[in-house]
Amino acid sequence: MKKADFLSVLITFVVGALAGAYLYTTQFAPTATISALPTKEKLSEFSITSEVYGGCRDACPTFHVENDGSYRYFYNPIQGEAPVSRKGSLPAKLQKELRNTLTPDLLKVQSKTKQPVVCNSYTDGIDVSYVVVVDGQEFKLNSCGTAVDAEGKLWKTLGSVWDYFETSGSTEG
Repeated sequence: MKKADFLSVLITFVVGALAGAYLYTTQFAPTATISALPTKEKLSEFSITSEVYGGCRDACPTFHVENDGSYRYFYNPIQGEAPVSRKGSLPAKLQKELRNTLTPDLLKVQSKTKQPVVCNSYTDGIDVSYVVVVDGQEFKLNSCGTAVDAEGKLWKTLGSVWDYFETSGSTEG
């Protein structure tokens, strides 16, 4: 190999390496930074506990979701039978939606207590309560007694967890 050929290959390599480094740091690295991942301490400060009450009486379902997306879901498939326990992990998409939607600011607004005029559970209907822990703060939401926006994104996102349990066929336990 001639000296000119060697120099041409070396210059091509150096320019390619510099261009690759530039593209990596400006385009790829910002979307895949490790600092953007939640820390173990941050993860341990997120959980959701919910229960249905009212017309279902002793057969009302409950669930608890941990910081890592794992859950325990208790329900009675048949009135008077022993409750069934399911456990598993919520889909990553649903976990991400919960974390993005359940912000302390929004939870604070909707967890304010209010005196309801009438609740579904008063007339043998169903009401739902949630205890949500985000960033170490506990928020209590209730379809009967707090200022929840039943048509808002927060309430619909929490409802999507119930939808997941009703439609998933998993019966681990």
